[in-house]
Amino acid sequence: MQQNIWLTPEGIEDLLPPQAARLEAHRRNLVDAFTAAGYDLVLPPIAEFTDSLLTGTGRKLALDTCRFTDNESGRMMGVRADMTPQVARIVSNRLKPRSGTITRLCYVGEVLKSRNNKAKGSRSPIQVGAELFGHQGIASDIEMIDLMLSGAHTLGFTDVSLSLGHVGVVQRLMDLAQLDAANQNELVDILKRKAIPEYQAWLTGQSLSAPLANAFTALVNLVGDAAGVLSNASQSLAGLDTQLDQCLEDLNLAVDYFGQVQGFEIHLDLADLRGFQYHTGLIFACYQADVSSILIAKGGRYDRVCSAFGADYPATGFSIDLRNLIDNLADQVADQAPVYTLFEATQAWLDQVKQLKASGRTVIRAYQQQDIPVGAEELVAQAGQWVIKIK
Repeated sequence: MQQNIWLTPEGIEDLLPPQAARLEAHRRNLVDAFTAAGYDLVLPPIAEFTDSLLTGTGRKLALDTCRFTDNESGRMMGVRADMTPQVARIVSNRLKPRSGTITRLCYVGEVLKSRNNKAKGSRSPIQVGAELFGHQGIASDIEMIDLMLSGAHTLGFTDVSLSLGHVGVVQRLMDLAQLDAANQNELVDILKRKAIPEYQAWLTGQSLSAPLANAFTALVNLVGDAAGVLSNASQSLAGLDTQLDQCLEDLNLAVDYFGQVQGFEIHLDLADLRGFQYHTGLIFACYQADVSSILIAKGGRYDRVCSAFGADYPATGFSIDLRNLIDNLADQVADQAPVYTLFEATQAWLDQVKQLKASGRTVIRAYQQQDIPVGAEELVAQAGQWVIKIK
């Protein structure tokens, strides 16, 4: 039996009216908001050689990347599964900012994933994001979170909660415990799965000093309301190591600013290892603050993102999947209803149509009178004058 040729692949779908117009309007609003904050727009290509696409932090995307052979060069190419590695390449090899210079970029585009994961939404997300290169510290992380929350507000999400973490906490504890690579990989896997019984068994098998044993024991319980978590962390983690203390100091500053100053509800998980392969510091996400807990945006610090391209630019950023949010975005209501007009092959008619469009009106051509809905505005010529009347 012949397959239905009109079917799209699993996880790939069309956007029809009014969804397409809704998404495009919000995309423009987001890009305008980002550029107003000093972020310059870049548009990386949809495909490029896998040598650069899957380099460095991009290696994690290997299984998600659709590949094909370039007929021009014979080299392997890939359709991007994420845009962050592309932006890192642009900064490292095209823009090449001077050391100490801050580079702010935003981007928008569709990506494609070779595998379908219904829990993560479409296989062809539409990403809008922002990246800041050239500054290493909590100040740029806070700027990025500010921009992310502003973006959520631009999309119409008025009740938003913030989630924070810091992969440096677990990484530093593993370094202090001198865990070998196999032991580290096992621990990371356990923490990602939140497998508490396995974690307890793993901890029992370790030979740790008393302070480190106490820190690891407390680690999986350092989750919940940010203020309470930091209070507990000050007792179980503070004073063990200067790098750990710096992680906690950065988190305290972020929680004070977004919680006390701006009034956001903040969830903190010090054992959250989302993106552990490439994140190097603070990680963050924002959600719709209701029972749905819809993920709006996520990001974090990734100071090694440019290293594969021979550059050393610390970076922080975030991305939003607009396609995944489409059902939660409001339609952009037009200021005025469209104007209908019967086509006339005259300069006077054409001038009137141009004037209406220039003033911001939508003008729809009709080819017969019955095409114009009853009650709609209609551009007509009456007694030598062009007027708009109600049909």
